This record gives sequence, structure tokens and C-alpha cells, in this order.
Amino acid sequence: MGRISAAMIAAALMTTAFAPTAAQAQNLSYTYSYDGAPLPIFRDSANIITVASLFIPRSILITKVTVNIDVDYPRPGDMNIYIYSPILTRTKLLERNCGSQGALTNITFDDSAASRYSDACPSMSGGSYRGNEPLSNFNNQNALGLWSLAVENNGSDDFIGYLRGYTVTFNGSSQNTQPITAPQAVYNVAGFQSGVVAPGELVNIAGANLGPGTSVTAPAGNLPTSLGGVQVSFDGTPAPLSFVSANLLTAQVPFGVKVGTTSTLSITYQNSTSIPVPLIVANAVPGVYTQSADGTGIVSAVNPDGSLNSETHPAVKGSYVSIYAAGLGAVSPALANGQVPPISPLSTTVSPVSAVIDGFPATVTFAGAAPQLVGVYQINLTIPLLAGSGPRALSIYQGGAALSQNLVRIYVQ
Repeated sequence: MGRISAAMIAAALMTTAFAPTAAQAQNLSYTYSYDGAPLPIFRDSANIITVASLFIPRSILITKVTVNIDVDYPRPGDMNIYIYSPILTRTKLLERNCGSQGALTNITFDDSAASRYSDACPSMSGGSYRGNEPLSNFNNQNALGLWSLAVENNGSDDFIGYLRGYTVTFNGSSQNTQPITAPQAVYNVAGFQSGVVAPGELVNIAGANLGPGTSVTAPAGNLPTSLGGVQVSFDGTPAPLSFVSANLLTAQVPFGVKVGTTSTLSITYQNSTSIPVPLIVANAVPGVYTQSADGTGIVSAVNPDGSLNSETHPAVKGSYVSIYAAGLGAVSPALANGQVPPISPLSTTVSPVSAVIDGFPATVTFAGAAPQLVGVYQINLTIPLLAGSGPRALSIYQGGAALSQNLVRIYVQ
């Protein structure tokens, strides 16, 4: 909860709304909101910073920023609240101000407000105030990328609370119409890890001006390297595409990217090419598909009887289940980029895969390309006899180092 994750990017992108509120290109206003699930604010002793992030998919040269927060916590004097831009410029909104006085619900921070929050300590929700530091710190930066609101209880073990949401409004000018993305907006389709890729991994690419206004999905069969007028390349090698739209692409990282180097991603649409985006290349970036849209919760696992693993259909201890993943890297026999994996021969991962359920090793009997599913990996594993019952933690390891995302569970009988 205390780290910026690509899952947050995806959730924010899905729930963000933006619209120009002025007609002139040099003075536009765009509003974006984090509308994900409320995030807990922990006690001081937990030493956890709660971070809510949203991806801004538009290139805006900033002239003004305002921020509205909705924080459910009884003592403003315990709170540190900061906002970070994509280049990690920090503006301090509050830092343990107002003691037990003041409300933090529906509070707007605006440099043009008459008084600072720390001076007014408003007892009612709502209202507009200046922060401890000016939001003009962000002026002349580009809004494109990941913005994060960080909230920390740094004063008390007596209370917990929730960060329920926040909204950021940018005034400025739209910069260009070329495809635009950023390293943190390239993420594993299953686990949502960002900024790092692996050979053969399916990734989502979020951004602006990436493709057609009406989305296009690739037909069945091997994936094409041109779809809806969009081409994506890694180090000049065309990447297979399964989905394209104006703000989101899904591509397979070519198997030929070199592990241990930095690969350069480029996107071309309507004869306009993006600024190259650098991405670290790892041996593997294990991401496990889950039944939720944010890469957490119950894993997408198939029980021996063919049922989907769930509270009403838990897996029996000692039985095997099949789970599905992205980013497990090179396979043998090798597959061509975008190729539909055959049923026979099966291609297994070059690096060994291991699993842990409820803290106990789970024997992996197969890890490799899922037959007939491009870019998808299948892992067959056995439920440990010593695992507890109910929803139990599941982790996948690749090569002893790379680890799948947190907060994934599997139901055990």
C-alpha cells in the first residue's frame, strides 16, 4: 500500500475523466480524478505511506494546478500530505498542521485562495485554501505521466482513516498530437508491474494519441505487427499487437530484446512517431492474472474439475490447479513473436518457476506458454498439504529472484 504501483495507474486510467473547459488552445482546463477503492491510512507505528496514483494521458504545459482531497481522518495534526509530479517534484500541502482542529473532506488547495489551510484550520468540510508550499512548483512542467498523492499518519497510534479520493485540475496548453507515453505507463497486463519488460511479455501501454479513436482488436490467429494504423517497436523490432486505441495499446515484447540492457520503445500512428521511451529488460516480470481488474485478490485458477477457483469452489489440498500469467520470459522450443503456441510440442520456460502458497512450497509440474493463447503463460502447481483453508497468499518466483505481484490469493479447501 505504501508504494506506487502500476495497478494504481491502470485503475486511475480506467476511472479518470478529462474534458477541455475552454475553447482556446492556449488556456485549457483538464480535470482528472482518482476514483479507485478507498485506501487505508495506517497508525503511525506502521510506518506506511498511503499512495494514490493516477496516470495523466495528455501532454499539457502547466500554468496552474489545483488539488481537491477527500481524506477521512479525525486529526489533521497527525497528517503529512504531499503531491508528486511525474518528474517527482514534491509540493507539501499539509505537514502536521492544526492539531485536532480542522476537516480534510472536500478541501481544495489553490494558490489563489485567501488563506493557508494551516492558518485557517477549518472545522467544516469544503472550502479553498493554500497549501504549505505553492502548487506553482509544477508550473512549466508537462502534466503527462504518473501523479501521486502521498498521505501518512506521522503523529498518532490512536486513529486510522481512509484516503477516499482526490482530483487534480490542470490549466495550460495542449502540446502536440504525436503519440506519447512514459516508462511507468508500460505495464504487465496481469500483474501491472511497470517500467521493466521481459522477452515475450504482454504489456499494456497507456498514453495519449496512441491510435484510433475507435478501438481495434486483432483477429484470431498470430498477432499482426500493424493494427489500426499503429506500429510499436522495441529497438526497431516490430512488436505484435492485440489491441489498439487512442489511450491504450496491448503489445507483445519481442523475444529478441536483450536481458540486462535498456530497450527503446517507439510508437507510430498516422506517420507521427513518439519520443523513444527507455525500458529496463529483465529475464522475467511474473504477473499472475486475477479475477479482479486491478491484479489483486483471487487468482484466475482452474481446479482439477474444470471449475474456476473461488470461495464456493476451493482447491483440495494435494490437488493441482492451473493458473495463468504474463511475463515469464523465454521459452523452449522457441516461439516466433506473436505466434499462437501449439498444443504440441509444449514450450516451457527457460528459467525455472517456483510457487509458494500460504508460506509453503507448491510443486510446479509445468510452466510455459499456454497452448493457443498468444503471450499467455500457464503454470500447473500442487496445493501444499500444510496450507491453511480459505483464501491463502500465492506468490510465483522466476529464477529465484523475480516475484509476482502482492495481494494475490487462492481458495484452499
